[in-house]
Amino acid sequence: MPYNLKYGRTEFKGGKNILASTHLQFREVGGTLDATKFPVGLVEVGTCLGLNGTSGKFEPFTDAGTFTDFAILNVDFENDGENDTVVGELIIRGSVYGAKLVGVTTKFKTATPLIRYVYQV
Repeated sequence: MPYNLKYGRTEFKGGKNILASTHLQFREVGGTLDATKFPVGLVEVGTCLGLNGTSGKFEPFTDAGTFTDFAILNVDFENDGENDTVVGELIIRGSVYGAKLVGVTTKFKTATPLIRYVYQV
């Protein structure tokens, strides 16, 4: 479950399953998501992330970005654009359905060799 400094209830959203296997590994220390880098509103499960080495926070992956670590978000969260969100479910190893991901590119796949991208043929 994602956390930030705002108090309130979160309605269930999405329900999209990106996992192609039960065998996976999350980043051991979770991560902080930079609220100013994500669009305001719902940020979907399956969003590809890069760790900004300067700020120490994750942001949406782009091919133009310079990142020091990579992960895939395994939860939805509401972003208000001001309060950073802390999550524990950042996938760094496992099998995921590539077609259900947000922002996956060839460069991201190359940077994440421990993640297997499954596509139905």
